[in-house]
This record gives sequence, C-alpha cells and structure tokens, in this order.
Amino acid sequence: MKKMLALLLATTLTAASLAGCGGGGETSGDATNAATEAAASGETAAPVASDGSLKLAVTTGDGSTTDDRIPTPWYNRILATNLMYRGLFLADSTLTEVEPDMAESYEVSEDGLVYTITLKDGLKWSDGEPITVDDVQWSIETALEAAQINSIYTAAFKTISSIATDGNTITLTLSEPYAAMLDVLAQFAILPKHSLENADPLKLESDTFWTAPVTSGMYALDELNVGNYFTLKVNENYEGEAPKIEKVTCYFVSDYVTAAQAGNTDYVYGNAADLVEALQNMSNFNAHEVDVLFYKYFIFNMKGIDGNENPAMQNVEVRKAIIEAIDRATLATLYPTANVLNSGVPNYDPAYNGFEYTFDAEKAKADIAASGYDMSRTLKICYYNNDQTTIDLINTVVYYLQQAGLTVEATLSNDGTTDLFTTRDYDLGFKGKSAFSIDEWYTEYMSTDGLFANIFGGDTSFDALVADLSKAVTEEDRNAVLTELQALEQEKVYKVPVFTVGTYVFTSNRVNIPEGVEFCNPLYMCDLDFENWELAQ
Repeated sequence: MKKMLALLLATTLTAASLAGCGGGGETSGDATNAATEAAASGETAAPVASDGSLKLAVTTGDGSTTDDRIPTPWYNRILATNLMYRGLFLADSTLTEVEPDMAESYEVSEDGLVYTITLKDGLKWSDGEPITVDDVQWSIETALEAAQINSIYTAAFKTISSIATDGNTITLTLSEPYAAMLDVLAQFAILPKHSLENADPLKLESDTFWTAPVTSGMYALDELNVGNYFTLKVNENYEGEAPKIEKVTCYFVSDYVTAAQAGNTDYVYGNAADLVEALQNMSNFNAHEVDVLFYKYFIFNMKGIDGNENPAMQNVEVRKAIIEAIDRATLATLYPTANVLNSGVPNYDPAYNGFEYTFDAEKAKADIAASGYDMSRTLKICYYNNDQTTIDLINTVVYYLQQAGLTVEATLSNDGTTDLFTTRDYDLGFKGKSAFSIDEWYTEYMSTDGLFANIFGGDTSFDALVADLSKAVTEEDRNAVLTELQALEQEKVYKVPVFTVGTYVFTSNRVNIPEGVEFCNPLYMCDLDFENWELAQ
C-alpha cells in the first residue's frame, strides 16, 4: 500500500497551491517540510533552560485564531485558554464523568428535564467583579446566537426552554431530555457578562475583549505582544489552589514542530505522521497516546441558507462518484494510526450499519461522465492544515480525481473557517474534527448549525433524528437512532468521513507532571491536576 502511495505522489500532476481558497476549524497539529526533513535525519532539539515560564504554542496555521488576540474558549478548549476559563463542572479524562468546579452543588430531576445548579460563594473574575448566575445565563443565551462556536454547545442549549435564577442558584428547564448536558456544561466556559454584554454575538470571537480579557481560571492575562506571544500570570482572584507554575508564555506559531524545535513550547499535540515522527525523534519530549474520536473528512459545498448555491455539487450522483474515485484506504496509510470509516459511526461500533464507500476508478469515471457534470470546469479543493502529511494526502486526492477525467485545483486556506463556511469558493473541502462524541459528528447536519448550514443549505431532514439521539439513554435506543442517521447521511452524501486517527500529546522534560494524570482529547477540557505541574529545576 505504501509503495502505491509513493508512486501516486511521485506522479501527481498538480501540486497544492499556497493561496487562500478564494478567500477553522480543528487542527491536527501542523508541521513543515523542514520539520519532516529534520525528523528523517534523526536531528533532535537541545533541551531549553528553564526561565521560570511554562511555554505553550498557539497555532495560527489553520485559521482558528489570529495572532492579535486570545483565542475564544467557545470553539476549541486548548490548554492555553483552559488555564484562563472555567466551566460549572470539570470532566475526567473520558469527558463523561464530571464533578463541580464553579458549581458548589447540583441536582437533576428524575425525568432529566430540570437542572438546579448552585454556584460557589465568593467567586470573582480576574478584575475583582463577582461571578454570578447572571454570567451563566448570559453565556448560555449568547452561545445560541454566536456564529463561531463548537456545535456541542448549540445542540445542547437549544433544548433549554427556560432559565431561572434565584440568589446563587440557576435552574435550567429543558423541553426534552439531553443525556450529555452535564458533560457539555463541563466544557462550556462561562464568560463575563459585564465585559461582553454589548458585544455582537455574531462577531464575538473577534471582539476587542480578547485583547485584554477578564478571566475566571487560575491564570489571568499579563501581556499581549501582538504577532508574537501572550503571557499569563497567576489570577489573584482565583479561589482554588494556586498553581505552582507562576508564569505561562504562549507563542503564536504557524506549526507545532518548528515551535518545539525552537524551544518555544513544552506541550504539543497532533496526529499527522510527520508531527508524530518529528516529536518522537526529539529526546527532550515525552509521548502520551490519547484515545480520541478524531475524524478526517470531506465536505461538499452545495448551498447556504443565504441562497448562495454551487450548481456543480447539487447532483448527489456527482458527489457519490467523486468519493468513488478516491482510494481512502491508501490515504489512511499516511497516518500512524488510522481507521477507514463510512459514516460518523466507526466500523467497530455495534451501531455501524455495514455500508461501505467502494473505490472503483473505472466506475467513478463512467459515473461522473453519466451524471451530466461539466467536465470542462475546474473542481476546486479547499484545505487548511499545512503539515506535509495533509499536503501529501491532498496531492494524492488530486491525482485520483484527475484519473477520473477531472481538472482539479487544490488550495491551502489561510483561514479555514472563513473560506469553508463564508467565502465558499470551492467544491470539495477537507477538514478535521476532534469530536466530543459520535453525537458531535451528527449535530453538524442540523439546520441550526451556525457553520454547516452555510454549505448544506439548512436542510431540516436530520433535525428530528439528532434530537432523538441526544435523548437516547439506553444502548438499544441509541443504536437504533444511529442506524437511521447513517442511512440518511449515506443517502444525502453531504460529507464523507475518510478515517479516524489517534492523537498524541507530547510534553517536554522541562515539565514534571503529577503521577496519575491522564490526558484527554486535547481540544477539550479535563482535570489535568495542573495546579501541581512543576518546571524541572
């Protein structure tokens, strides 16, 4: 298989362009060609002397943030912002067991419709203002209006029919049960109403608040050096145990490997083969393999709720033929741990329905020609990770589609979220999703999803089934709904998974991590016992 892939790469006729896709997404950990070459040659980075500051890297290479502000915790829960923002609850490494954090206590009614949550007394924001239930209510209500936000929040919060507050207690009444509500609340960062209530929810992630944010976690912003880094200091108003590390420096970087080689980060995560190989060859980093549900998948740009339609992708037979032309099993050999799948449900899951997308080059060529697709037009591919593994994958996809008789142009986006869901000058997109659960894969189909409605046209076909999935408590009920959802997604072909990949967290030997710490999905938040992390002397 690898020999075949090498041959395909060697004979690829069209290289991926480095321009924008006519113009976020989840990052898998970017790496450069230079980093890959360094890994291949066996080079290692020398340990960096401790300067009293933990070093983190914040990547700008995938368009999920920019280097002139702090990233919002409402999209990805990266370590840098997890140190600054808290939720009502704190999850364990599985993200399915929670304990109170900002909450003092909670009760859930027997029917699963009423959540009564009492905040701790004396909570304060980093500016000294009290943290109240009004902040919680405002955050939940604003999340439902926000344009750029993780879909797990909107899927959960749309089931809330009313919110009531009384003193230090907030009561959430749901219109229907939502099995993962506590798990979602453990990921949801409460933001300060007094600082953001006049901000535009549709542009919340770019508000000037993020240049001098008010925080709730164990750290507060110390300095923002636009284009370079931001530093964190211990939050004097944090009521919990103070961290042993007094300063954190977060560097804005284009890729993680270069940052690690330059000594600008003590923590790296990703799944691209070149990143994993490079970090494993660096003697001053330790690897932690993490079991996560990380999807790599294709999306089709069809039509938005704004009425902007892409005529070339309207015919489902065209979309099916494009997938039929791509050998996904060969693509999977690019990653150290990849499992090809055919729906949001992994093939090993009891709910998998057995359907397979079959690679058949000759049939794909005939089907594209028979579909009425205009063979004279250029099919445009948009992707946003700049690591060599992704570039190799995209070049291989280009080759396959050219063999089916198509003219293809692949373009690297500088802002994945904007180019995929706003500008939309492409036909086939390639992206990643470090999913909270299988449910998150399916919530992207909802007509109310702030991003995917812009390319799937706000189709309501999935809404009722996704709602049923969120309510399913027993395995039997859950599997029944997942079976129906798979059939619908394979009928519609709005997006197609390529494979899932394992993820690695790498920590430098400058950091002493407490015994027993288990890393979770690095794009979410869990209890890492961070207050007891120490820098090596």
